[in-house]
Amino acid sequence: MSPYFETLFWVTSIFNLMNNRIASMQIGVLQCDEVRTEFRSSHGDYNEMIIDAISTIDPTLQCVTYRIFDGDLPDSELDCDCWITTGSRQSVNDETDLAAYLEKFILKTHKVGRPFVGICYGMQMIAKAFGGSVERSPAGWSVGVKTSTIHQAESWMDCELNDTISLLASHEDRIGLLPTGARCLASYDSCPNSIISMGSSVIGFQGHPEFTPKYARQLMEYRRDTIPGEKISMGLSSLNNELHNTQVFRWILDFMYAGCSYE
Repeated sequence: MSPYFETLFWVTSIFNLMNNRIASMQIGVLQCDEVRTEFRSSHGDYNEMIIDAISTIDPTLQCVTYRIFDGDLPDSELDCDCWITTGSRQSVNDETDLAAYLEKFILKTHKVGRPFVGICYGMQMIAKAFGGSVERSPAGWSVGVKTSTIHQAESWMDCELNDTISLLASHEDRIGLLPTGARCLASYDSCPNSIISMGSSVIGFQGHPEFTPKYARQLMEYRRDTIPGEKISMGLSSLNNELHNTQVFRWILDFMYAGCSYE
């Protein structure tokens, strides 16, 4: 075989292998809550927000939703190649069936090495599951666009953003004490742990890369009776700031690709 055709053969083989690997990856979306009925027609549900975002980056992905807040549970942590959670209006400190189930499920996926990504509620549950703590933030609600400073870059992070990342936030709780062995990758003023990792198979984001400014606006307006007016005003005024949603979902997929094994 000539050098040219030998090179072409190997390039084609690698390309096909990568396509086969990507096409075989199945993502389990653990839905921990649902969008309010009156908002759903405009914004979709939380699982749909995540699936739409990652499918835009890689249309070959297979996604399966489990409405775990509603009792729809996976048979096993091995049912999917990797896992990602939605957020939830509940607190991880609430003694609910959802909290008890998700805490155990995170530990199971960690034990078998399946990549697990926690968003907001899911990230806080990661901390709790491994022995850390979650507390009511002394700063109160965090809403609107929040810019985190990246302190430590991991292999799945393409840090070409001047060491910052901006996402929409909507939370009153935050991680207080990180569990032993966890790493704080980023933080912002009122949230000392906005991106974390645990071992090589678990990562979490306090912000919501799946949210759009339009949904964040509607959510803030709805919560005017709950969130102080000053916080709402600041959150609304931040919605014109740059967001890095696509970048973060690329990070998440790179993390999943790296952590998945294919037969």
